[in-house]
Amino acid sequence: MLDLVRDIPGVESSGVPRTTAMQPVIRGLGDERIVLRLDGSRNNFNAGHRGRTFVDPELLRQVEVLRGPASTLYGSGALGGAISLRTINAEDILQPGASFGGVASMGWQSQGSGPRGSLALGARAGDFSVLGAMAGFSNNNFTDGRGTTIPYSEDEATSLLGKLGWNPGHHRFELSAMRFRDNNTLPIAASTATTTSITDRETVQETLSLRWSYDDPSMPLLAPQIVVYRNHVDIQERRLTGTRAVDGTTLTTTGIDAQNTSRFGLGAFGRHALTYGFEYYRDEQEGTSNNLSRSQFPTAQQSVLGLFAQDEITLGAFTLTPGLRLDRFEQESPNGLNDRSVDRVSPRVSLGWQVLPWMQPYVSYAEGFRAPSLTELYVGGQHFPGNFFVPNPNLRPEVSRNKEAGVNLRFADVLRDGDRLRVRLSAFRNDIDDFIEQTVLATTTVSRNIGQARITGVEAEAQYDAGTWWAGLGASALKGDNLETDQPLASIPAHRVTLNAGYRFLDQGVTVGGRLTATAEQDRAPRTPGVAQQTSGYGVLDLFASWTPTAAPNVRLAVAVDNVFDHAYRRSTWNSDPVPAFYETGRNIRGSLRIAF
Repeated sequence: MLDLVRDIPGVESSGVPRTTAMQPVIRGLGDERIVLRLDGSRNNFNAGHRGRTFVDPELLRQVEVLRGPASTLYGSGALGGAISLRTINAEDILQPGASFGGVASMGWQSQGSGPRGSLALGARAGDFSVLGAMAGFSNNNFTDGRGTTIPYSEDEATSLLGKLGWNPGHHRFELSAMRFRDNNTLPIAASTATTTSITDRETVQETLSLRWSYDDPSMPLLAPQIVVYRNHVDIQERRLTGTRAVDGTTLTTTGIDAQNTSRFGLGAFGRHALTYGFEYYRDEQEGTSNNLSRSQFPTAQQSVLGLFAQDEITLGAFTLTPGLRLDRFEQESPNGLNDRSVDRVSPRVSLGWQVLPWMQPYVSYAEGFRAPSLTELYVGGQHFPGNFFVPNPNLRPEVSRNKEAGVNLRFADVLRDGDRLRVRLSAFRNDIDDFIEQTVLATTTVSRNIGQARITGVEAEAQYDAGTWWAGLGASALKGDNLETDQPLASIPAHRVTLNAGYRFLDQGVTVGGRLTATAEQDRAPRTPGVAQQTSGYGVLDLFASWTPTAAPNVRLAVAVDNVFDHAYRRSTWNSDPVPAFYETGRNIRGSLRIAF
């Protein structure tokens, strides 16, 4: 899934190139500081060195990324940003007027000799529609740019998706069920370069949601939507070394998200699009080892209530968007002795000015709020031989204050009639009070609050499309500092520029293109054990092509070559000290065939 967002400035992935162990990083922040949603349901799972994105990209129709604090509508925790995933519907695969149809795909890649495939079938009758889909992949170990095997990178995963839709009048009801299952053998700390403490791991995520929405153009004050969901993640691990214990790690999130948008005008006070609602969810997590309680993932619960409102006000050439959110956390400790509750109001406001038809500068201020996770508060037990976790139930919540300014530019008919050029430039500063950082000492590991951390950055995006050819650019430069110790923050990605371009042979249905990613050296890192002090810069070239025959528009053949020159490089977000024995994945040749019927 992370391949779908890698061209977005400020978005990176952390972790060794083991498919299901990697996590997204937005503007230098990851883990619980990014809110993940799948069809509206929160995915709150986060356990040390394990992944968070449990879905096959073949089943996705849309990936939306919001950069920067996004607590008003997306919920507590979005200090870095939010990622919203939407899966396919029956309407996405059915031809106009057809009552039944489907899409089948198959593919293969040279890395790991990995096959993959998917099948989606849809049907509709009257106001009803139904979808059934499955997708999966498997691969052996990858190799890096020097031909060295990336140990324990083999993987096998399957995803199942079922949906039932009903559209009576202006209503839309959708019942969705999804199951992801992954089997692999890898280190417990799978996101790092370690090759010790090996385990057989089975990951299962089951998501069930019911969505209702109503949209009647004649009733602008009423556009509600409600999502009720249950998201259950269960990881079972059988250790092949050391204690040979059988560990269980489970998190169940049950929640409801309800909101309405009212559109109205107030004369001289402008036109309004007021969105308001509430969110409630409960997390219940449990960690076991040989069916006994495991303090590394403590058995604990939390209930969260959020109330929010945001008004988009149009006043001539100006768009003012104020917002407010109240979050309250009730957290229950394993022994009942350290239960706690925290709450906070988080404001947000932005102002855009349509100076000219093609230019809109904007400024924004947004606050984010993240309560410490249950694991950060109550963790215990052994971290690694000779080192033990120390719980810290007195951790304070993180509060971020993000200031941003930028400009959006839109042009038409630049070089020829009908072409389009889009440009976005932005600069931000995110000040985070009580930043929570895990510190590994000689014999203990503890999460502690840093007085203040600061992340600053600039981002640039440009996309030109002339119909027959296109070109794009994405660039970001970030800097993160612990203002308390005057040391750099760990895991801040290196400066990066991405260039892409391609040509469409419209008469033949052929598209060819390429992508060049250039990343600068990253030599800003805290002087702590295990953190790499320098990561070399690198450049990677990818090429791709696709063919949709004009005589068979339902068929699409695609080929791609990633890392064409088999370059050996490491991303700074997984490099470590001592230096790992392997690099990022080397050259990978991919091919796929997709048929709609």
